[in-house]
Amino acid sequence: FRRVLFRSLSSKLKFKIIMFKPLLLITLVIFITGTGLYYLKDQTNYLNSPISAVGGQKLLEKLDTKALNKINIQVEGIALSLLQLQGGGWQEQSLSYEADTQPIQDLLLNLSQIRLGDLVTNNPDHHERFRLLSPPEKLEEWTKERHADSVTLLHGDGSLILSLLLGKERSNGEGQYIRHAGSDKVYLIPERLSVDSAVDDWLKKDLLALESAKIAGIKLQNGEERSFAVNRNSAEAEWKSTVENLNTPDAERIKKILDRLALLSFAKLYKKDQEPQQLEGSAIEEEILLVSLFDGRIYTLNLLNNIAANGNYILSMRMGILQDESGSANAEDSNLRGEMDLFNQKVNGRFFEISSWEGNELLLRDQ
Repeated sequence: FRRVLFRSLSSKLKFKIIMFKPLLLITLVIFITGTGLYYLKDQTNYLNSPISAVGGQKLLEKLDTKALNKINIQVEGIALSLLQLQGGGWQEQSLSYEADTQPIQDLLLNLSQIRLGDLVTNNPDHHERFRLLSPPEKLEEWTKERHADSVTLLHGDGSLILSLLLGKERSNGEGQYIRHAGSDKVYLIPERLSVDSAVDDWLKKDLLALESAKIAGIKLQNGEERSFAVNRNSAEAEWKSTVENLNTPDAERIKKILDRLALLSFAKLYKKDQEPQQLEGSAIEEEILLVSLFDGRIYTLNLLNNIAANGNYILSMRMGILQDESGSANAEDSNLRGEMDLFNQKVNGRFFEISSWEGNELLLRDQ
């Protein structure tokens, strides 16, 4: 009887152990799945939901543009500085060239309209995941996956108005993560703040804006059959060739030159007295365009192009005064000299890159 009872108990115990194993496995799977879902939900809430709200507080309560002296920008590892001049206007410091006020005004307006959204985290260990690590001192160490872009506004005495770090955009939905430099708090703003990274995008690109009616003569010197020289006595008069046996363009082709001179701009500005790399080599073609005005001004446009590269033109310029006009001592001549000095101070030693189609229009090249 004892043997029978022992065998019966052993069979039941084995049966329970056998049944327990799949139940334990199922329990373990449910536990792991539940933990994973909880973690995923927690991470999703962390990235898309606030830990607290600041009620739409403005990034800048008040921005006094007259007290603003300097804007430092670092975007995608490129740094530039915009300096507000005492006499008005702005200058890009690295190139010492006049800046375009429109993109600066747009940036300041966008900054003044930003309202802080949700406070996402105040843990500095999480800055990297939002691409909000402070930019490194060495630009070459900047990485897109980790480091923030930055916009800094300064007073004339160097004191800080704003130092903003711009992180990545929200992964699902609109918005961008930001934080103040020196603060651990990461906020979500409703829309991305767009900041141009190229230095040339902040420059005033207009080179010449000559009214067609003020142009008295055009001369092209290139040593080819396309060389010509034309002038006229008034804006209403017809163009006439000043040199015999030269290929004289018709009125339509002359108008093409006039239209380009009214809207001439550059795409890229090189550092002063630094010759562009594309001019290296022996296949360099040089052409000179002389443009004289009725008031005595004369502009010399020197266009260089690397024939082998078949790319954009490199332009250098200067302004002078025709001899007949400069010999007169009057107020108008004084104004011309002042204008000439300002223009030459701006362009002397400069190389401007203009697009191939603009250069072709000036030189009447077939495109």
